Amino acid sequence: MEEKKKIMFIINPISGVYKKKNIPEKIARYIDYVKYDYTIRFTQYAGHATLIAQQAVAEGYHVCVAVGGDGSINEVAQSLIGTETALGVIPYGSGNGFATHLKIPPRDAEGALKVLNTGKVVKIDLIKSNIRYVVSNAGFGIDSSVARRFHHHAIRGLASYAWAVVKELLLYFKPFEAKVEIDDVVLEKEFFLFTAFNSNQYGYDYAVFPFTSMKDGVMDVIVMNRFPVWKLFYIVACLMLKRADLIKEAESYRAKRIKIHGSKKMVYQFDGDSVIWHDDVIFEAVPQCINMIVPEGLNSY
Repeated sequence: MEEKKKIMFIINPISGVYKKKNIPEKIARYIDYVKYDYTIRFTQYAGHATLIAQQAVAEGYHVCVAVGGDGSINEVAQSLIGTETALGVIPYGSGNGFATHLKIPPRDAEGALKVLNTGKVVKIDLIKSNIRYVVSNAGFGIDSSVARRFHHHAIRGLASYAWAVVKELLLYFKPFEAKVEIDDVVLEKEFFLFTAFNSNQYGYDYAVFPFTSMKDGVMDVIVMNRFPVWKLFYIVACLMLKRADLIKEAESYRAKRIKIHGSKKMVYQFDGDSVIWHDDVIFEAVPQCINMIVPEGLNSY
């Protein structure tokens, strides 16, 4: 008989729109007891999930499961890179872009637990920066400015996020002047948006690049130049259709390394969490550096 695997669930009780009080009950109901012995830990502060995951690796856990959004997954992943411990997710955040890319059902504990019970372990790419690793996407511009304000919103979800974008565009946002090196290409200008992607989307199933892969060792990059506010709805429609190529103001690149020359009070977002950084930022694609549990039938990711 095969030895049971140790699996730890790390729950962020405050991420996303939906409360997670019933998650332990659903884990108890749907986890495969033949396959797993499980432990549940709750985070208490920002960065706590990284420490819990580090302890889990030291204690020989086979799987660490992040229960929360992309920010929670990011925290757990930091401690699993280059180890044998696999990352699992029960996506209960707002956008859930990382899990959506991997066909893990968002806000569906039973469905996500089924993936953990019956799925397979594969190796996926991440983006390494001199600040932290990135699981889904990172960059600067309108999205980082919105992320900074959205963090303080009492109400989460797509409608709240959309309102935050419109308000930011109308009242606060100014494009960032920056110099960016994308492999051998140098761009020096005003950036409305600059994002490097490991997954294919921001979240809410808004995919910028429909064919982005987590196993090709390359980042997909979008640069958005200034556009009039009235055109926002057209851009959103293009993203809903996964056709960023129809946006005249958008440029796309593929890269293994990116250098962003820093400036004062530059606001970035890393998997939806805002960071203010005053120095240069480096992004590098790191091929197949973390074990990940995905659906058994998933071949394209």
